[in-house]
Amino acid sequence: AEHFEKWRAGERSLPLRAHKHWLYKRPVLRFHQYCRWITNAVGLQNHRAYMCMLIGFVAVAVCDAVLDLILIPMHFTTGTWTAEILLLLHFVYSSYFAWYATPLLRQHTAFICRNELTQEWKKDEFYIVYSEITGEKISVNELENEEYNRLFDRFIYDPSRNPFDKGWVQNCLTFWFTDRSDPNEWGEF
Repeated sequence: AEHFEKWRAGERSLPLRAHKHWLYKRPVLRFHQYCRWITNAVGLQNHRAYMCMLIGFVAVAVCDAVLDLILIPMHFTTGTWTAEILLLLHFVYSSYFAWYATPLLRQHTAFICRNELTQEWKKDEFYIVYSEITGEKISVNELENEEYNRLFDRFIYDPSRNPFDKGWVQNCLTFWFTDRSDPNEWGEF
């Protein structure tokens, strides 16, 4: 609370990776994103829980779809048409949910491996392209709009531009095992 009051009084700047979201009175420490599924910001205190939720969504959706594929033929000869239709609908729903949630899990896992937040990714802070003329690295934020759009599929993550990236093993260990309950932890990792 003391740090927040200093920030409000203008005596302290926002911590690195914090973001003042319009929905909240206080800035969100280590702001990752706003998630419409949980209707809340994902930040320092709940980012691990958010990842566990994504892992659970994918696991449940894939297991349900596989189980439905086993049950549909089994019930075809012994079950009722109602059961078959319900199983088929559940299979379609589970398959769609797995199709939707799996890329999200893959993307957010990559963010953890790079120690990159969605806010940084949206701003292209750590991405480059190679000049077609000189072959030198160019920050994608320095490109003109037309060139940005033309080269979009060639954007490359550059770990040297991310001061928080310590290699995927250390990034994962830091994400999963850093104590976040300390009131002096600002999420600047």
